[in-house]
Amino acid sequence: MGALYDAIKNYLDEQEWRYNYDEEDRYFSMGMNLKEVDSCRVYIQMRGSDDAFTIYSVLPVKAPEDKRSAVAEFITRANYGLIHGNFEMDYEDGEIRYKVTTACGDIDLGEEPMDRIINTGFCMLDRYGKGLLSVIYGNANPAAIIDEIENADD
Repeated sequence: MGALYDAIKNYLDEQEWRYNYDEEDRYFSMGMNLKEVDSCRVYIQMRGSDDAFTIYSVLPVKAPEDKRSAVAEFITRANYGLIHGNFEMDYEDGEIRYKVTTACGDIDLGEEPMDRIINTGFCMLDRYGKGLLSVIYGNANPAAIIDEIENADD
């Protein structure tokens, strides 16, 4: 499989997380419950020649067609200034996810770097997920919600 596969698998095993691996498409998948959002899906996809991987943390709900413009505004406002990763929305089906990509080359990925890389998506869904849901279900103003989230005392 390769060094990257081994590093990811070892990390997941050390965390005692349950996961599946799709050999054909080369990705790990698992579920995760967060503080603010229940049951997000996580995909860890290996790309290229075993020197990069992408973490997708997927919101458990899809944006209805009539809310996609407001969700797009919300994620655009949230993305501005983010350093590690970004939100994405599929305009076709409304899927919303947070993506973190790492090009690691031959860098040894120990537990600490893996923690940061994998947990970034979880943290971002925890930080922004409730706001996204309020835009989708509560007709909240995207600008006001982002302002509230980003100016809250953590």
